[in-house]
Amino acid sequence: MPKEEAERTSQAVSAVKGDLFDTARPGGLHERVYKSLVHAIISGRFAEGDKLPSEAELAMIFTVSRPVVRQALEKLRAEGVIESLRGSGNYVTGLDRLVDSMQEFGVDWSKHAKTMLDDLEFRLVIEPEAAYLAARRRTQVDLNRMRAALGRFEQAHATGRITHHFDYLFHEAIALATTNTRFIDAARSVEFSKDVRSLLIRHLVYFHPVGRGAESIQEHLRVFELIEDREPESARKAMWNHLNASRNRLNEQLQVLRNGLRGSAI
Repeated sequence: MPKEEAERTSQAVSAVKGDLFDTARPGGLHERVYKSLVHAIISGRFAEGDKLPSEAELAMIFTVSRPVVRQALEKLRAEGVIESLRGSGNYVTGLDRLVDSMQEFGVDWSKHAKTMLDDLEFRLVIEPEAAYLAARRRTQVDLNRMRAALGRFEQAHATGRITHHFDYLFHEAIALATTNTRFIDAARSVEFSKDVRSLLIRHLVYFHPVGRGAESIQEHLRVFELIEDREPESARKAMWNHLNASRNRLNEQLQVLRNGLRGSAI
């Protein structure tokens, strides 16, 4: 590989390693790569039509061999999540087959519903305090990070993309603004504990069809404005209100799904 190309690859890997993938997932080597790739796709980091990093880049990101990466990609192709174009690379084709494969919905449903409710219960304790501290400690860099995440969230929502990744980036930006590693670790633990089915269910519950996604965006904007204005008490309350509203929306849609109307708007 020419020196210039190697340097570009190294720079690309450095840019994405901490942002796109959780590289420490459990399982064998190819399973770890597969789980992280599918999480990035299902959480919305990669949309339909997006090109994945090359095999060489993925091998460097995950510190594995290219045959291991190839095995993970073959599994994604078999599931209809990606397709390979000769001489071009691997592209995301969609999630329809994964959604259709969730016929055990009734079997796994209670477990995944409880996971989502447990997440919100935990976040209702942690994140209002994070918003309070962020309003007191935020810097312009923090505000820029939050504003960028909100913009990407709105854009993804407006185009019908999965918004989970951008939702997470906003909440992570608030945690980062606290400058407290415990809050940052807590925010990331909730994100990366998600398995494939939980992420798919979350998308079906919150944002498919578009439904009440606009409400969530407005709640995020309110939290951001209060952090920007250095209103810690109000920011704490606004974050609690947002997460409680999310819990209410979740419970409403859970009831819809239990009644067999899985595809109805929320």
